[in-house]
Amino acid sequence: MPAKELYRSLDPHFSQTLVDIVAAELNKNVNICDHKGVIIASFSKERISQVHECAANMLASGHIHEFSVTEDDVARYKGVRKGFNVPIIFEGRCAGVIGVTGEPEAAAPYARLAARFVQAALESSARQEKLVRALQEKEELQTIFLNKIIAVQEEERRKISRELHDETSQALTSIIVGLRVLSEQMGGGEERARVLAMRDLAAKTLEDVHRLAVELRPVLLDDLGLVAAAHKYIESYANQYSLPVDIDFAGLSRERFRPEVEIALYRILQEALTNIVKHARAGQVRVALKKSRGRLRLTVADDGVGFEIASLQTAAAGACLGIHGMRERVALLDGAFAIQTAPGAGTAITAEVPLKEKNHGR
Repeated sequence: MPAKELYRSLDPHFSQTLVDIVAAELNKNVNICDHKGVIIASFSKERISQVHECAANMLASGHIHEFSVTEDDVARYKGVRKGFNVPIIFEGRCAGVIGVTGEPEAAAPYARLAARFVQAALESSARQEKLVRALQEKEELQTIFLNKIIAVQEEERRKISRELHDETSQALTSIIVGLRVLSEQMGGGEERARVLAMRDLAAKTLEDVHRLAVELRPVLLDDLGLVAAAHKYIESYANQYSLPVDIDFAGLSRERFRPEVEIALYRILQEALTNIVKHARAGQVRVALKKSRGRLRLTVADDGVGFEIASLQTAAAGACLGIHGMRERVALLDGAFAIQTAPGAGTAITAEVPLKEKNHGR
């Protein structure tokens, strides 16, 4: 809602706060009427909700102007006191009327000053509201763009992974079979040894291609879900780095979650395990995935060297980019991300996300 709509009428609580401030500053009785002439804030609290007939008549006439309330007016109209009243003009229209009681001539400058004060307060609130709205819109757009970027990245990863898995793997398999047949046709000697070495190289390349395809986008993640893909990745990780990993996925063997939740937690798992190999010098790793009260929580912990949390603030951008990326993925899902660590005490990374998509009112 634009600021102009927000302040089409005066808020009673806001108005009473202004009355209290203005009355204290001017040492005068002050009241504010809304755009219909009803008193919504007053130094004399018993007047609130009374109709200020002079203000109501002026507003109803369509001719917006300052006016005095004389002793004759007090005798003729209800809900009025002698004083001077000034329209509160905001964004080209009258939002209400502010009045200062007393002799009209003496009260007039105070009433005008009070009206300018109220108008300035309204304008300040409107500017603040516009800034807040602009910031919210910027954050919403940033979220949309990040989600689209991640979606495009994941789609590209899926395509490349499929191509590596299907086309490249098949081509390498054909080369391996051909080299094996060729080696069998050769009697022996140095040439056969070279062919066998080429076959072994092709076989190792095939393994690397398979591993790269899995890291890019495992077929299991799309076909069977997060739990199956995570199990397979952790098993391969433990074998590759000879690092024991304790897995706790209790009760989640067949469960599926929203695609964005599955891919986000899978990427966080990948990044966390990669960081352990690069930096932690750990002897044991624990990975837990638990569902509770409509939320899914992933924890990756190690018994490595740990680090000072404060070092993330001063580290080079590249050094903490992985952690920043994990935080960002969790934030996009309206989740919570935490790191617990200390020098010599290991590190635990926790990512918790809601399983139901939050309604942003879009």
